[in-house]
Amino acid sequence: MKQPNRRMLRLFAVMLLLLAAGFLLRQRLQRAPQDAVILSDAQAREAWLNLRGWVVAEPAVSETYLPCEWVTPAGQRWLQLQHGQGLSPEQYAGSAAKRYVYPVENGGKTHLYAELLLCGDALAGAQVYDAQTQVMRSVR
Repeated sequence: MKQPNRRMLRLFAVMLLLLAAGFLLRQRLQRAPQDAVILSDAQAREAWLNLRGWVVAEPAVSETYLPCEWVTPAGQRWLQLQHGQGLSPEQYAGSAAKRYVYPVENGGKTHLYAELLLCGDALAGAQVYDAQTQVMRSVR
């Protein structure tokens, strides 16, 4: 009778170790890379856009997920746009993100928006787009 209890205890210990290792790995992967752009509050996000020449109003905020991979032509174009700005969304693939959509006040069009995608406080993606024409461009 002691033998089955010992096996169960060992199995439980192994499962607990695997669970702890998975948790630590997940925490490590969710940390922002050292070269990440950190925008930790509303003022930092707006200032980042202002430094790039955009005057914006209050954003609409929503929850989303970044794709696990960008395989479509549109996804590849979006990824190239991000790389051109020095961003690396692949580091956050599959992660939950907050989407901040700011109406642009100085763009000369009423349907112009600046969009920021943040994973935690780290900037994963940014673009300016015309909601009427669906044309997307770099924030920088």
